[in-house]
Amino acid sequence: MPPLLSLLVLTVSIAACSVEQTLPPPHCEQAGSGLIVAQSVPDAELVPCVGPLPAGWEIDGVRIDDGGTRLRFDSDRAGDDAAVLHFTRTCDRGDAVTVPSDRAGAERFESIERLVPGFRADRYYAFEGGCVRWRFDFDDGAPAGLSVELGSALVLLSRDDVNEILRETFIDEEL
Repeated sequence: MPPLLSLLVLTVSIAACSVEQTLPPPHCEQAGSGLIVAQSVPDAELVPCVGPLPAGWEIDGVRIDDGGTRLRFDSDRAGDDAAVLHFTRTCDRGDAVTVPSDRAGAERFESIERLVPGFRADRYYAFEGGCVRWRFDFDDGAPAGLSVELGSALVLLSRDDVNEILRETFIDEEL
């Protein structure tokens, strides 16, 4: 089956199932699984993708279903499943506080549970129709600064940008 047809078949079946570790991560420079990520939260103004990862980080799992997208990250310094990125329709920010946002079009909130012995915190980006939540749970001794390092790999694309990448990559359609 041609790759494009496979992707379209998978896209049509997204409401009926979830996919884990069979898709490549949603990298910003190509459409690939980014199309399915965009469809997992269809009303979101912004869609997350992953730019170059800092040294020592890798994506260990990708799960996409009709409730959103989840990416799990491992680190040689912060441990396995040290960070999980959730892309969903809404944010339950609990007691997170507002902090200046480093992403255009998104409000940012932080909730730090602990700094030592292992950093544990939540970071939220809320925007019209969607939310990106980082959950950091580092091994003992891993510095909290690794969350800033990894966070720099997150890119929030507008739907127009996603559509442009799609057009350039393989089709002339809009989401």
